[in-house]
Amino acid sequence: MSLKYRHSHQKMFLAAALAAGVVCGAPMKAAAAKTAGLYGLPPLPRMEFNRLAIQANTPTFWADDAKNPGVLDSDELAGLGVNAGVDKYVSAGGFTAEFEKIYRQFAEAYRKEIMRQELDQGLATLVATDLTALPAKDKEFLRHIVKAAGLIDELHLKQKGALAFVLKMESADPESKAAFARNQGPWCEAPKTEKNHFCSSLPDFPDRLWDTYPSDEPQDEKFCQKLQGLADGKDLLAPFVVVRKNADKYEAVSYSKVYEKEMKAIAEELKAAAKTLDPSREKALQRYLSAAAKGFETNSWQEADEAWAAMNAVNSAWYLRIAPDEVYWDLCQEKAGFHVSFARIDQGSLEWQKKLNPLRDEMEQSLAKLIGDPYKARPVKFRMPDFIGIILNAGDSRHPLGAVTGQSLPNWGKVATEGRGRTVVMTNLYTDPDSLKLARRKAESMLTPQTMAYFTEEKLPDLLGTIIHEAMHNLGPYSDYKIDGKGPSDIFGGKLASTMEELKAQTGSLYNIELLEKRGVISEELAKQIYVRSIAWCFGHISQGMTDGSGNPKTYSQLSAVQIGFFAEEGALVWDEAPDSAGGRTVGKFNLNFDKIAPAVEKLMQKVGRIKATGDVAGAKALVEPYVGGDKKHFVRMEEIEDRLLKFPKASMVYSVKY
Repeated sequence: MSLKYRHSHQKMFLAAALAAGVVCGAPMKAAAAKTAGLYGLPPLPRMEFNRLAIQANTPTFWADDAKNPGVLDSDELAGLGVNAGVDKYVSAGGFTAEFEKIYRQFAEAYRKEIMRQELDQGLATLVATDLTALPAKDKEFLRHIVKAAGLIDELHLKQKGALAFVLKMESADPESKAAFARNQGPWCEAPKTEKNHFCSSLPDFPDRLWDTYPSDEPQDEKFCQKLQGLADGKDLLAPFVVVRKNADKYEAVSYSKVYEKEMKAIAEELKAAAKTLDPSREKALQRYLSAAAKGFETNSWQEADEAWAAMNAVNSAWYLRIAPDEVYWDLCQEKAGFHVSFARIDQGSLEWQKKLNPLRDEMEQSLAKLIGDPYKARPVKFRMPDFIGIILNAGDSRHPLGAVTGQSLPNWGKVATEGRGRTVVMTNLYTDPDSLKLARRKAESMLTPQTMAYFTEEKLPDLLGTIIHEAMHNLGPYSDYKIDGKGPSDIFGGKLASTMEELKAQTGSLYNIELLEKRGVISEELAKQIYVRSIAWCFGHISQGMTDGSGNPKTYSQLSAVQIGFFAEEGALVWDEAPDSAGGRTVGKFNLNFDKIAPAVEKLMQKVGRIKATGDVAGAKALVEPYVGGDKKHFVRMEEIEDRLLKFPKASMVYSVKY
């Protein structure tokens, strides 16, 4: 990469997106299938064409759309006025060059409108950190981490197939630049616009082609299934390789070979960061930085995982995860995305660890008893979550809308297999006044006043729900649970495996509420508050739609649909038609039946646990599909949820770091 290229990229993404323009002290889809339109552009809808023609004062009108529905034909164009013709725009049964000019103008105007709609679905939410009081050595450490984060942003852009478009963005309009920076590519991510073919940061509307798969293959669900069905499919879909095609044969090629230059540059920054640390204070972090650097050089991550798992709230003031980890971004949801999560340790976690760590074995035993054969309780070695205050996210951790509030890693390898992973909860996200006010308004639009009586802006209900969710990733049949030598991804496929694992974790977070209450860890009132906040969380994800612009399942949206639908079917959530206090009209809302929610949760937990423990693919599909789009969809009230909640923007995190 040239210096000019790198400077341009870092200026656009590190400054504008990673740190929201304030990094003080630091140096500086395959998209949904397109329908063919005119001039290689997506088809401009008839009503939009006519609206834009009026705005441009162009005396034309698309009169009807009977001949070739969705695409304008020359004999469907009418002139406006008395005896007006269209000779300027139509000749010899085809369109003239003058018409092409105005059509392209209309298309570009419409594209910009859609880009503004894309951006308006996000509410800029500041994550600010002031580290100016740190010693000079710590600031030197920060400079290397910030630079490594910028390099991770670049590398993840390359994984997504978006890096090649960066130079094209230099001359783009402000809206397109902003959306490209937020979405890490020209493809849209917000629910109202992600499937609109005109939603693109580039006027040539490029198709989405993931770099992790051959560019000359149709990148769709059928291709993922094809790879999975091959004799060497497990190797091809391994998390730390890309798939390349050589003489009609697919090959798995190591990340460190395909991304050698980028990974070595990141390794150098991590080595330099390690040298700045005082081993008497940060020996554990220093060890992790050195091991992570080695991982970026060799594509072997076990040593880094061991060093990372050994860090905790006692032996380091910092939290850092820099690695390829999660797969939700990927076409087949199999490839690990490079990311950075960088934070300060919140010492408040130690109190909750003392309360919850003694209950880990009981949680596992209870789950094993509920699931039954063939699942057997396993030794529990993971620690309850550390609390962290996010400083910045980069790469796959920097989401266009929303942010991860809890995470359990690693997903593969010896540390994961032996249940020694590290779990964290992010305590400084969604705690600002705007986010709290928005959360209440969204919940009020879907829940009855009786249920809202247990909705609170206090952080603890959400925090505890997230803690147990993340703990559940280490309990029961999780990511490294094997059946006849096959893991969940081999059995269910990456996409369904992800949905089932997150459904298990979120249902488990509710299943353990009774245990916490019985052991005196939480009160009855707090238990009800956790239930209510968890239900409200589901509504938010359901409103975002069940699939993204590439047709991939939205994992949290689908698990939310299953939970809401299942609880409604069991009578734990009741749709209550009642007069609205504000307008007086009759409005339907969900009422949470606290007497029935625990039995419903237990029933769903048992069903999910048994599906995962037995590798029941048919059972998984039979559980998920009816609520997502099948004959049980009516229980979810999906249309009502979308209609009400999509009126509200979703948080889009912007980062300000001063040091």
